Amino acid sequence: MVAIKRRAVSVAQKEQRRQDILQSARELFTTHLDYDSLLMKHVAENISLTKGTLYLYFKTKEEVFLALYTEEFNLRFDVIDSLLAAYFDVGTDADNRNNGIDIFLSIMTESMLEQQTFLRLNSLLHTVLEQNIELDCALEFKTLLRDRLNATGAGVEKALHFLKEGQGTELLLMTHELMIGCFHASTPTPCLEEVLQRPDMIFMKLDFEVEFAKAIRLILLGYESLNKRG
Repeated sequence: MVAIKRRAVSVAQKEQRRQDILQSARELFTTHLDYDSLLMKHVAENISLTKGTLYLYFKTKEEVFLALYTEEFNLRFDVIDSLLAAYFDVGTDADNRNNGIDIFLSIMTESMLEQQTFLRLNSLLHTVLEQNIELDCALEFKTLLRDRLNATGAGVEKALHFLKEGQGTELLLMTHELMIGCFHASTPTPCLEEVLQRPDMIFMKLDFEVEFAKAIRLILLGYESLNKRG
């Protein structure tokens, strides 16, 4: 990355400095170091900052990567919202609901396949990134997630007519949980990857996209069946 030498004075300069720090963290996380071995000093040195300056913007490594996660989360939901607007017609009649399910599955997979950074950060969210942060940081983060989930959830409900009020948000939360589980299950260690290449083990090797889409489809069909009965 380009070295940063000048002191940030104005609000705009400070915001740019914050973005430079996040870009440094993103670069190191995606191309050089895993999370555990990546230290605050690496993030600072990568853009020629002192570690002390870095701590003026973020109190802990978790705060840095939670802020990076927030950017990736917003980017993903921007894509989802855009795809919903492009592919779903609010006036779609009930006869096209199954097609709506297929399109929703396509949107959920398409919105994340290019976001490997998000998938990796998402797998760390609850056990790592949400640890060692202060109340104000946690509240700001969860409020942002709540607002985006509710806004996009309302759009999902308009697209999938069998969903009841509030179930769009509930569905998005479920996809979040499934994403974490499927990512872990389909990302074995190198040792286990070798084991899973054995002919008698290959059936246990999971494909993330396939398993994720399969699980979401079952959930959607369950919602449709239960809501019909209700």
